[in-house]
Amino acid sequence: MSEEKKDVIIVGGGVGGVAVGAMLAHDGFKVKLFEKNKLIGGRCLTYDYKGFKVDLGVHLFGVGPKGYLGDVCDRIEMPDAIEWVISKNPRPTMYFSGELQVYSRKNMSKVVGASEEEFNLTMKFFADVLSMRKKKMKELYYTGLTDFINTYSKNPTLHTFISMIAGQYFCTYPDETSAGELIRCFRQVVNAKSSAYPVGACIAIPKAYQKGIEIYGGEVKLNTPVKTIIVEDNKAKGVELEDGTEHYADIIISNADIQNTVLRLTGKKYFPKDYVNRVKDLKYANHCLALKVGLKKPITDQKLVMAASGLDYNRIKRMESELQGGKVPDKVGGMVTIPTNYDAGLAPDGKQMIFFGTGCLGEKSKSYYDKIGEKCWEMLNEIFPKVEKNLLWKKLDTPKLVEAYAGEYGNIIGVAQTVDQIHERRPKHQTPIEGLYIVGAEAGGHGIGAELAANSAMELHDILMKK
Repeated sequence: MSEEKKDVIIVGGGVGGVAVGAMLAHDGFKVKLFEKNKLIGGRCLTYDYKGFKVDLGVHLFGVGPKGYLGDVCDRIEMPDAIEWVISKNPRPTMYFSGELQVYSRKNMSKVVGASEEEFNLTMKFFADVLSMRKKKMKELYYTGLTDFINTYSKNPTLHTFISMIAGQYFCTYPDETSAGELIRCFRQVVNAKSSAYPVGACIAIPKAYQKGIEIYGGEVKLNTPVKTIIVEDNKAKGVELEDGTEHYADIIISNADIQNTVLRLTGKKYFPKDYVNRVKDLKYANHCLALKVGLKKPITDQKLVMAASGLDYNRIKRMESELQGGKVPDKVGGMVTIPTNYDAGLAPDGKQMIFFGTGCLGEKSKSYYDKIGEKCWEMLNEIFPKVEKNLLWKKLDTPKLVEAYAGEYGNIIGVAQTVDQIHERRPKHQTPIEGLYIVGAEAGGHGIGAELAANSAMELHDILMKK
């Protein structure tokens, strides 16, 4: 970077936006970030509801302080900006065939292994994944997960569990999921042993980065939507806000969705036709519906439960087909977190809060979401029989709420980590317009959810520091 400090405008305050803003501010750039919402964080925000602190979506951060979210804090010399609680005591569990058991490779192999041969084959699968050389892993980026598992076994229960991991990590279907990306993420999670949740709920992460921007002289403007990105002579010059005011900078970074940035905020006329078509054709991750419940008192000490409930792979495939066809399955699985078992301060004294996230379609009717919500409620009562009699409230966060905060049709992550959109096939940070960059879960990056967005921010930070 030249000695002269450059002005940077960031459009959008999701994890990617505030993370790159904090790193650039730390390194001498003059940063101004505009966020359309009253809350920072995009999909990683937390709102107040009846005295409880409720996350948008259902979150657990796979590598916690040892991953990219922690690396951002290290880069801005604020290593303790996020206080983490590791997901242990008790360890994460899975609910399968009517019982809770530790969510481990060995237990999954036991369930899969109806015979000693199948058990050994499943254990070999996990051992090979964890010891795989980087060269081999990279070769698998463009191989579908189902095809990769089939090289070991067609056992439907093995496919069920690995598909469940893919859904938890990426919100993608197994046929389209990048085997290489899943292996890389799985290894990081297993080796780090630091899956965690932040004190103060998930919004504590973007708030930490926002603080970094402000400490290092930058500005964060909430409730300030951007109307247009200003382009002159094929160079991004600034932004016009909804109130009509204009702001100019040397570098414009959009964390406001690549399709929205290209097609609406900027305008497709400024981009090459093949780039516009590529952006239009991008596939986003799938959608999630989240049931949130507040309880009169704690009923469990669990922190994370993966709910499979005896579903076999054929049934999983039927559920996928039903969901894609807009039908409501007779039973749902998903991810259950108990945020107040990480941080009791998220609820009034003596109360508990439980979240249940499951897949669904986007842009559907309220009745559709209500029906899936009822299936979540049924499953939650199966896992925790005491939940109903201790209920204070329950509510649904649907893709429509995610859309309101984060756009992108309410999908749960961003551009999907599929075989066609991963690694070198992922959209680049630099757009064809000089000075205009994309950051977040739509450009570059690797990882799970918010960690993907943080890694994208780190990559863009590296790019801009070399200019």
